[in-house]
Amino acid sequence: MKRKIEFTVIFLITSLPFTLPGQEPFKAEMVNVKQGTKEIYQVQSNGEKYRYDFEMGGEKGIVIVDPTQGKTAILFPSEKFVHFAETSSMVSRSNDPVQAVMTLKDRYIEKSLGQEKVAGYDCAKTELYATDKKVFTVWFSEKLNFPLKIQSHIGKDTYMELYDVEVQNISPAVFKIPGSYTEVDDRMRPIIPEPPAPETWNTIEIDLPFNKEYSRGDLIRFKVPETKNYVFSLTNNTVDPAKIIRKTFRDGKELPNNEQGPLKYRTKRLFANESSKDTYSWKNGDTKILEVHEGILIIEIKAENK
Repeated sequence: MKRKIEFTVIFLITSLPFTLPGQEPFKAEMVNVKQGTKEIYQVQSNGEKYRYDFEMGGEKGIVIVDPTQGKTAILFPSEKFVHFAETSSMVSRSNDPVQAVMTLKDRYIEKSLGQEKVAGYDCAKTELYATDKKVFTVWFSEKLNFPLKIQSHIGKDTYMELYDVEVQNISPAVFKIPGSYTEVDDRMRPIIPEPPAPETWNTIEIDLPFNKEYSRGDLIRFKVPETKNYVFSLTNNTVDPAKIIRKTFRDGKELPNNEQGPLKYRTKRLFANESSKDTYSWKNGDTKILEVHEGILIIEIKAENK
């Protein structure tokens, strides 16, 4: 599957004190209007965890947030998929207005306007400014530990507001992920656990260029013959994941991350029938090591033709 996690519950960014535990549990209807286009969400909160249910483009979605654990779950009921993200991550913030608030709350200047009722609840009304420009007005209920209204001053006819707020007990089952759901990554691919690194390595010395198949436990070592750009291609023709880590040595010592790049950028994990192609500028005399940690890969490295 190629599509990524892309539900967006609300794009408004505000500054609110969402730090008070153990408040009143409730359910409500959230109306989210973006430049005149209205969307409806159902909200349930137990005072700490909360959940959104909505429909977008004919597809139902669920977002469950646990701020105390710093985790967000994005559920796709039609496919029985679930994607987990940190509450501070972009995918979580784009799916959750409250954590968007927490992540960016220090960027604005706040001006208190006292108390005002929204949906029958006393709210602290606050205006938020970027320098001298008013960007949002926010009504926050401490009793519910939730914003009941957010008005944008930078988007025409753009606001969020809660209606039909009912204080009631919320079942713990509302916040549980059904056991029938499969965990997926942000590209909607099922999560497949990685095996531990091989205990021993099969060292293979080779010269550039080459185009060969390698498998778990192979350690490919070669010297860069001249300083230029090289095309580095990987292909996984199997049904199982395959993973490789690239390392650079100079004068017998591995280069620090600030020279060869962080490990996560030197690691490639390809799923069934995936491929990748990158171009790198390599220095004459450096030694490159490729460690195949998982699966089977076709590796091709050749000088770039210009």
